[in-house]
Amino acid sequence: MRIVALMHFVRRLAALAAWQKVFLGLFVVIILLTFFGPQIGPYDPIKADPSNRLAPPTLTHPLGADDNGMDILSRILASPQVDVTIAVLATLISVVIGTPLGLVIAKLERRNSRFARGAADSCMRLLEVLQAFPVFVFAMVLVAIAGGSILNIIAAVAFVNVPIFVRLARSEASSLLGMPFVEAARAIGNNELQINFRHLLPNIIPTITVQISVTIGFAVLLTAGLSFVGAGVKPPTPELGSMIAQGSKYILLGQWWVVVYPAFTLGIIVFTFAVVGDILRDLLRPVTSDRNDIEAALANERTTQQLLSSSYQNSSVSPLLEIRGLSVAPERAHDRRILTGIDFKIHPGERVAIIGESGSGKTMLARSILRILPPGLHITDGKCLFCGRDIAELSDDELRKLRSKKLAAVLPNAKSQLYPLTTVMQSFVAVMQAHERLPYSEARKRCVELLRMVGINDPEERLRAYPHELSGGMAQRICLAIALMYRPRLLICDEPTQGLDVTIQRQVLDTMVAMTHETGSALLIITGDLGIAAHYADRVLVMQNGRFVEENTCADFFAAPQVTYSRLLLQAVKN
Repeated sequence: MRIVALMHFVRRLAALAAWQKVFLGLFVVIILLTFFGPQIGPYDPIKADPSNRLAPPTLTHPLGADDNGMDILSRILASPQVDVTIAVLATLISVVIGTPLGLVIAKLERRNSRFARGAADSCMRLLEVLQAFPVFVFAMVLVAIAGGSILNIIAAVAFVNVPIFVRLARSEASSLLGMPFVEAARAIGNNELQINFRHLLPNIIPTITVQISVTIGFAVLLTAGLSFVGAGVKPPTPELGSMIAQGSKYILLGQWWVVVYPAFTLGIIVFTFAVVGDILRDLLRPVTSDRNDIEAALANERTTQQLLSSSYQNSSVSPLLEIRGLSVAPERAHDRRILTGIDFKIHPGERVAIIGESGSGKTMLARSILRILPPGLHITDGKCLFCGRDIAELSDDELRKLRSKKLAAVLPNAKSQLYPLTTVMQSFVAVMQAHERLPYSEARKRCVELLRMVGINDPEERLRAYPHELSGGMAQRICLAIALMYRPRLLICDEPTQGLDVTIQRQVLDTMVAMTHETGSALLIITGDLGIAAHYADRVLVMQNGRFVEENTCADFFAAPQVTYSRLLLQAVKN
């Protein structure tokens, strides 16, 4: 764990309430007893002494003796080595099996394939059938069939807990898969395995950790329950369930200590693990920052080059991006199209703006080009040709090599595009590792150069920062640096200044245009702000209800729009 994260953890630990610290102390004691309990007891926990049979609590036997004359205190101290060990191993097995399975199901549910969704639905129905049985009865039947050995008990407890982690991982992954930073990771070339283990799994670990603690407590109770009914650990092994079962028949005779102390210990262990789960949730929650914006560090505002009065239209140059009759519709409703018959071209070095009101289909067009359409939507007609190749026909490996190196994107809300649990440096390295292997020193040197390229004057400090420690403008510049890392031939900017104030908008856009000019990249700006189109585009395409209604040079569009809808857009800005 990094020093900064460790410092935050220690501060939160120190800020816990007194009762929470008490339960953390009990948790530590239980863990120590799991390893050293049999060694610290005053007597051998499995040695019978008939002369002390059912002896009451005394100085010699502080908690009394059971019906075999065994010291209850020694057996209680030794019991976590059995109960907790079984519970921990069973829980870890259920985590190892259930978490990846939950991730896979979540990914299958978001695919457009009917087979994939059917497989995911079948898995969830099977889990529902398994969970329909009472957990204790189900575990007891499994142990009865397989036998009451320790390994079989662990397997049975793990089996009944697997659905918990499948559902939890599926739920968390389903919510994360729609997050912008996952889409950004896919857009920069990460394959599905990298997305699962670098972006999804680390982000659900805090939730899984909390559930692990709670499940261990439940598994201890389940293990004790199996032993209580005779299906679990057999005497004379010191195990709380069997101790309670042996002592329960004596409570009516007045020998209460034989059952009360083991039962009390079991309750404390189960309750402690449950409370520690809540404490861990507080300790592991994402760190927030009270730092003020660091926009004062931005200096030497870049000025934009003069607006070109005519569009870049040279018939002798092959288009970099060519869209032919592109249509996008929901999988089960082809007649309800999101995009209809989209046709346009972008040539090398050209700057094109796509404008239109919210909901007109601009973002869906960008996602179609990047091939990151939301689940349930797919291209029904047309082609999207980049450098002469249809993006829809590229394999995942070919598409991964294409992204970032030749085709890059800056998506809305930059802070959400950066992975929240890693530093800026790690975000850069994730992109690099998708395309090449570099020594750490060389990767860091390149990152510093990229941050300076986009106007960040203290790159070493920013590389150590987490996304929540960045202002909106700083995060947008970092996303721009990542997008321009390999000097792509086409940069797609979808609402690149969303959520930024006017001053920062100007700084980010000036930097973006200057960098694309230096790298020779074509620029596709998707925006609802006509002012951005006026200042930074050579050509304007107007979108309404999923189709283009006008294509014009920037100067001609603002001087004399061709269609009524365009005139209404301009009139709305003037008003």
